[in-house]
Amino acid sequence: MNRNVEDEVPAGAAARPRCSQTTLRGTYLVAFDGVDISGNAQVPFAAAELEVYDGNGNIEGLGSYNSNGTITSKEPFSGTYTVNADCTGTATYAGGEKYDLFIAPDGSMFTWVQTDPPDGVVSGVEQRVAR
Repeated sequence: MNRNVEDEVPAGAAARPRCSQTTLRGTYLVAFDGVDISGNAQVPFAAAELEVYDGNGNIEGLGSYNSNGTITSKEPFSGTYTVNADCTGTATYAGGEKYDLFIAPDGSMFTWVQTDPPDGVVSGVEQRVAR
């Protein structure tokens, strides 16, 4: 008797990706740009960063920034992150910035958008380059 496996799986019960804190582990590279808004002023900026996620909720990084012509080079930073089973998460940095994360189930990459403070309009994609 030949049975089709698809016939045995109820609708909506297909395997869904699962993530955990250890999904983000390794060194990630990111480049992004955006706008800081303060009152009526809109200040453009660009950044390049290297971030290390330890698989336990901690982030260490190094970044260079150009904010409307003011350069900051190779500045260290740190933060924390959480990962939910549905492959979403949150990153919070020492300066108070918060980001929503949307993570590939294998942890090879993720996208993010700044959610706090609301005067920063920026999003990006990070790619893992080393485990």
